[in-house]
Amino acid sequence: MFSQGHLIWIGVSGILAACILAVCLRKKPTLKKLFSICLPLGALSEFIKIFSASEIVPLIDPVITQKEGAAALEWIPAGEYTPYLAKEHLPLELCSLYLLFMLLALLLKDGKWKKRLYALMFASGTIGGVMGIALSSIAGDFTSTASFLTSVRAWQFFLYHSMITAVSIYVGFCKESGLVFSDFKKAYAGLVLLDIPTFYVNSLLSSEIYLHGRVAGVTHRINFFSSYVNPLGLVLTEKWQWIAYLAVRAAAAAALVILLYSLLAVKKGREDNG
Repeated sequence: MFSQGHLIWIGVSGILAACILAVCLRKKPTLKKLFSICLPLGALSEFIKIFSASEIVPLIDPVITQKEGAAALEWIPAGEYTPYLAKEHLPLELCSLYLLFMLLALLLKDGKWKKRLYALMFASGTIGGVMGIALSSIAGDFTSTASFLTSVRAWQFFLYHSMITAVSIYVGFCKESGLVFSDFKKAYAGLVLLDIPTFYVNSLLSSEIYLHGRVAGVTHRINFFSSYVNPLGLVLTEKWQWIAYLAVRAAAAAALVILLYSLLAVKKGREDNG
Protein backbone atom coordinates (compact mmCIF):
# COMPACT_ATOMS: atom_id res chain seq x y z
CA MET A 1 0.00 0.00 0.00
CA PHE A 2 2.85 2.39 0.83
CA SER A 3 5.56 2.88 -1.76
CA GLN A 4 9.08 3.92 -0.83
CA GLY A 5 8.48 7.43 -2.15
CA HIS A 6 5.30 7.74 -0.14
CA LEU A 7 7.02 6.59 3.05
CA ILE A 8 9.76 9.17 2.52
CA TRP A 9 7.15 11.91 2.14
CA ILE A 10 5.32 10.72 5.27
CA GLY A 11 8.58 11.10 7.21
CA VAL A 12 9.35 14.50 5.70
CA SER A 13 5.81 15.71 6.36
CA GLY A 14 5.93 14.60 9.98
CA ILE A 15 9.22 16.40 10.58
CA LEU A 16 8.02 19.55 8.82
CA ALA A 17 4.70 19.63 10.71
CA ALA A 18 6.56 19.16 14.01
CA CYS A 19 8.94 22.02 13.15
CA ILE A 20 6.11 24.40 12.20
CA LEU A 21 4.23 23.54 15.39
CA ALA A 22 7.37 24.00 17.50
CA VAL A 23 7.92 27.47 16.04
CA CYS A 24 4.28 28.39 16.70
CA LEU A 25 4.45 27.17 20.31
CA ARG A 26 7.63 29.13 20.90
CA LYS A 27 6.62 32.37 19.16
CA LYS A 28 2.93 32.12 20.18
CA PRO A 29 1.52 34.17 17.30
CA THR A 30 -2.09 35.29 17.47
CA LEU A 31 -4.43 33.23 15.31
CA LYS A 32 -5.08 36.31 13.18
CA LYS A 33 -1.37 36.69 12.46
CA LEU A 34 -0.95 32.97 11.83
CA PHE A 35 -3.85 32.84 9.37
CA SER A 36 -2.62 36.03 7.68
CA ILE A 37 0.64 34.21 6.91
CA CYS A 38 -0.77 30.77 6.09
CA LEU A 39 -3.72 31.88 3.94
CA PRO A 40 -1.52 33.41 1.17
CA LEU A 41 0.78 30.37 1.34
CA GLY A 42 -2.25 28.09 1.04
CA ALA A 43 -3.63 30.11 -1.88
CA LEU A 44 -0.25 29.80 -3.62
CA SER A 45 -0.35 26.05 -2.99
CA GLU A 46 -3.84 25.81 -4.54
CA PHE A 47 -2.62 27.85 -7.52
CA ILE A 48 0.29 25.42 -8.00
CA LYS A 49 -2.09 22.45 -7.70
CA ILE A 50 -4.40 23.82 -10.37
CA PHE A 51 -1.65 24.46 -12.88
CA SER A 52 0.24 21.23 -12.17
CA ALA A 53 -2.95 19.17 -12.50
CA SER A 54 -4.26 20.97 -15.58
CA GLU A 55 -3.75 19.44 -19.01
CA ILE A 56 -3.99 20.60 -22.61
CA VAL A 57 -6.38 18.19 -24.30
CA PRO A 58 -7.75 18.02 -27.86
CA LEU A 59 -11.33 18.80 -28.74
CA ILE A 60 -12.93 15.68 -30.25
CA ASP A 61 -16.16 15.21 -32.19
CA PRO A 62 -18.35 12.07 -32.31
CA VAL A 63 -18.66 10.68 -35.83
CA ILE A 64 -20.77 7.76 -37.01
CA THR A 65 -18.88 5.61 -39.52
CA GLN A 66 -19.74 2.48 -41.45
CA LYS A 67 -17.48 -0.52 -40.95
CA GLU A 68 -18.31 -3.83 -42.61
CA GLY A 69 -21.91 -2.78 -43.03
CA ALA A 70 -22.38 -1.76 -39.37
CA ALA A 71 -22.49 1.68 -37.83
CA ALA A 72 -19.68 2.52 -35.42
CA LEU A 73 -19.10 5.53 -33.19
CA GLU A 74 -15.65 7.09 -33.42
CA TRP A 75 -14.13 10.14 -31.80
CA ILE A 76 -12.28 12.34 -34.27
CA PRO A 77 -9.91 15.17 -33.22
CA ALA A 78 -11.37 18.55 -34.24
CA GLY A 79 -7.95 20.12 -34.62
CA GLU A 80 -8.32 22.41 -31.58
CA TYR A 81 -7.07 22.12 -28.01
CA THR A 82 -8.20 23.42 -24.64
CA PRO A 83 -6.85 23.49 -21.07
CA TYR A 84 -8.73 21.10 -18.77
CA LEU A 85 -8.79 20.52 -15.01
CA ALA A 86 -10.21 17.13 -14.01
CA LYS A 87 -13.28 17.30 -11.76
CA GLU A 88 -11.54 15.57 -8.86
CA HIS A 89 -9.22 18.58 -8.54
CA LEU A 90 -12.02 21.03 -7.77
CA PRO A 91 -11.50 22.74 -4.37
CA LEU A 92 -14.11 20.62 -2.56
CA GLU A 93 -11.93 18.46 -0.31
CA LEU A 94 -11.29 19.48 3.30
CA CYS A 95 -7.73 20.52 2.51
CA SER A 96 -8.95 23.12 0.00
CA LEU A 97 -11.92 24.15 2.15
CA TYR A 98 -9.41 24.92 4.91
CA LEU A 99 -8.48 28.05 2.94
CA LEU A 100 -12.08 29.20 3.31
CA PHE A 101 -11.94 28.40 7.03
CA MET A 102 -8.88 30.61 7.49
CA LEU A 103 -10.50 33.43 5.53
CA LEU A 104 -13.68 33.22 7.62
CA ALA A 105 -11.60 33.17 10.82
CA LEU A 106 -10.03 36.46 9.73
CA LEU A 107 -13.39 38.03 8.88
CA LEU A 108 -15.61 36.83 11.72
CA LYS A 109 -15.85 38.72 14.98
CA ASP A 110 -15.22 36.91 18.23
CA GLY A 111 -18.27 34.96 19.31
CA LYS A 112 -20.00 31.59 19.15
CA TRP A 113 -19.69 31.20 15.37
CA LYS A 114 -15.98 31.88 15.43
CA LYS A 115 -15.53 29.33 18.21
CA ARG A 116 -17.55 26.80 16.18
CA LEU A 117 -15.21 27.48 13.29
CA TYR A 118 -12.14 26.94 15.50
CA ALA A 119 -13.65 23.67 16.75
CA LEU A 120 -14.11 22.49 13.16
CA MET A 121 -10.65 23.66 12.08
CA PHE A 122 -8.97 21.81 14.96
CA ALA A 123 -10.66 18.52 14.10
CA SER A 124 -10.79 18.71 10.31
CA GLY A 125 -7.26 20.05 9.84
CA THR A 126 -5.57 17.73 12.33
CA ILE A 127 -7.37 14.50 11.41
CA GLY A 128 -7.74 15.37 7.73
CA GLY A 129 -4.15 16.53 7.40
CA VAL A 130 -2.71 13.39 8.98
CA MET A 131 -4.98 11.11 6.97
CA GLY A 132 -4.25 13.05 3.80
CA ILE A 133 -0.53 12.46 4.29
CA ALA A 134 -0.89 8.81 5.29
CA LEU A 135 -3.53 7.88 2.70
CA SER A 136 -2.41 10.24 -0.04
CA SER A 137 -4.87 10.37 -2.92
CA ILE A 138 -2.04 11.08 -5.36
CA ALA A 139 0.20 8.20 -4.25
CA GLY A 140 -1.00 6.00 -7.10
CA ASP A 141 0.00 8.58 -9.71
CA PHE A 142 3.71 7.77 -9.37
CA THR A 143 5.45 4.63 -10.55
CA SER A 144 8.87 5.22 -9.01
CA THR A 145 10.50 6.86 -6.01
CA ALA A 146 12.25 9.34 -8.30
CA SER A 147 8.99 10.48 -9.87
CA PHE A 148 7.43 10.80 -6.39
CA LEU A 149 10.26 13.01 -5.16
CA THR A 150 10.58 15.20 -8.24
CA SER A 151 6.90 15.89 -8.92
CA VAL A 152 5.71 19.46 -8.30
CA ARG A 153 2.29 18.03 -7.43
CA ALA A 154 3.77 15.80 -4.71
CA TRP A 155 5.74 18.68 -3.18
CA GLN A 156 2.63 20.87 -3.17
CA PHE A 157 0.44 18.15 -1.67
CA PHE A 158 2.67 17.09 1.21
CA LEU A 159 4.02 20.53 2.13
CA TYR A 160 0.51 21.96 2.24
CA HIS A 161 -0.88 19.10 4.33
CA SER A 162 2.06 19.46 6.71
CA MET A 163 1.22 23.12 7.17
CA ILE A 164 -2.49 22.67 7.85
CA THR A 165 -1.80 19.79 10.24
CA ALA A 166 0.54 21.95 12.34
CA VAL A 167 -1.71 25.01 12.16
CA SER A 168 -4.76 23.00 13.21
CA ILE A 169 -3.02 21.50 16.23
CA TYR A 170 -1.95 24.98 17.28
CA VAL A 171 -5.54 26.26 16.87
CA GLY A 172 -6.80 23.55 19.17
CA PHE A 173 -4.22 23.86 21.92
CA CYS A 174 -3.68 27.63 22.02
CA LYS A 175 -5.55 29.54 24.71
CA GLU A 176 -6.95 32.07 22.25
CA SER A 177 -9.33 29.56 20.64
CA GLY A 178 -10.80 28.69 24.05
CA LEU A 179 -11.67 25.15 22.99
CA VAL A 180 -12.70 22.59 25.60
CA PHE A 181 -13.68 18.92 25.47
CA SER A 182 -17.40 19.57 24.97
CA ASP A 183 -16.62 21.40 21.72
CA PHE A 184 -16.12 18.03 20.05
CA LYS A 185 -19.88 18.08 19.36
CA LYS A 186 -19.54 21.30 17.38
CA ALA A 187 -16.61 19.84 15.44
CA TYR A 188 -18.40 16.62 14.58
CA ALA A 189 -21.60 18.43 13.61
CA GLY A 190 -19.57 20.65 11.27
CA LEU A 191 -17.94 17.63 9.63
CA VAL A 192 -21.33 15.99 9.08
CA LEU A 193 -22.79 19.16 7.55
CA LEU A 194 -19.83 19.40 5.18
CA ASP A 195 -20.07 15.72 4.33
CA ILE A 196 -23.75 15.50 3.39
CA PRO A 197 -23.50 17.50 0.13
CA THR A 198 -20.71 15.26 -1.17
CA PHE A 199 -23.19 12.44 -1.78
CA TYR A 200 -24.89 14.68 -4.32
CA VAL A 201 -21.76 16.35 -5.69
CA ASN A 202 -20.00 13.02 -6.32
CA SER A 203 -22.95 11.75 -8.36
CA LEU A 204 -23.33 15.05 -10.18
CA LEU A 205 -19.68 15.15 -11.26
CA SER A 206 -19.24 11.45 -12.13
CA SER A 207 -19.59 10.45 -15.79
CA GLU A 208 -22.44 7.99 -16.20
CA ILE A 209 -23.56 5.86 -19.15
CA TYR A 210 -27.26 5.27 -19.83
CA LEU A 211 -28.72 2.24 -21.62
CA HIS A 212 -32.46 2.09 -22.31
CA GLY A 213 -33.08 5.01 -19.97
CA ARG A 214 -31.26 3.50 -17.00
CA VAL A 215 -27.78 4.04 -15.61
CA ALA A 216 -25.59 1.15 -16.75
CA GLY A 217 -22.41 2.36 -15.07
CA VAL A 218 -19.91 5.19 -14.83
CA THR A 219 -16.77 5.79 -16.83
CA HIS A 220 -15.26 8.17 -14.28
CA ARG A 221 -16.17 8.50 -10.59
CA ILE A 222 -15.61 11.33 -8.14
CA ASN A 223 -14.95 10.62 -4.48
CA PHE A 224 -14.80 13.82 -2.41
CA PHE A 225 -14.51 13.08 1.34
CA SER A 226 -14.16 9.35 0.45
CA SER A 227 -17.96 9.20 0.70
CA TYR A 228 -18.30 6.84 -2.27
CA VAL A 229 -15.13 4.78 -2.23
CA ASN A 230 -13.23 3.68 0.87
CA PRO A 231 -9.54 4.69 1.08
CA LEU A 232 -8.50 1.05 1.68
CA GLY A 233 -9.62 0.06 -1.81
CA LEU A 234 -12.15 -2.55 -0.66
CA VAL A 235 -14.57 -3.39 -3.46
CA LEU A 236 -18.19 -2.87 -2.34
CA THR A 237 -20.71 -4.35 -4.77
CA GLU A 238 -23.99 -4.12 -2.84
CA LYS A 239 -25.90 -1.13 -1.47
CA TRP A 240 -25.98 -2.62 2.04
CA GLN A 241 -22.17 -2.88 1.97
CA TRP A 242 -21.91 0.79 1.06
CA ILE A 243 -24.35 1.73 3.86
CA ALA A 244 -22.31 -0.37 6.30
CA TYR A 245 -19.16 1.44 5.11
CA LEU A 246 -20.83 4.81 5.74
CA ALA A 247 -21.84 3.72 9.24
CA VAL A 248 -18.29 2.56 10.04
CA ARG A 249 -16.93 5.75 8.53
CA ALA A 250 -19.23 7.93 10.68
CA ALA A 251 -18.33 5.98 13.83
CA ALA A 252 -14.61 6.17 13.06
CA ALA A 253 -14.86 9.93 12.50
CA ALA A 254 -16.68 10.36 15.81
CA ALA A 255 -14.09 8.26 17.63
CA LEU A 256 -11.19 10.25 16.15
CA VAL A 257 -12.81 13.59 17.01
CA ILE A 258 -13.51 12.47 20.60
CA LEU A 259 -9.95 11.14 20.93
CA LEU A 260 -8.52 14.44 19.70
CA TYR A 261 -10.62 16.47 22.11
CA SER A 262 -9.78 14.06 24.93
CA LEU A 263 -6.09 14.85 24.37
CA LEU A 264 -7.03 18.51 24.52
CA ALA A 265 -8.84 17.94 27.83
CA VAL A 266 -5.82 16.14 29.28
CA LYS A 267 -3.57 19.06 28.35
CA LYS A 268 -6.00 21.60 29.80
CA GLY A 269 -6.21 19.54 33.00
CA ARG A 270 -2.45 19.46 33.40
CA GLU A 271 -2.23 23.21 32.88
CA ASP A 272 -4.92 23.86 35.47
CA ASN A 273 -3.19 21.58 37.99
CA GLY A 274 0.26 22.91 37.22
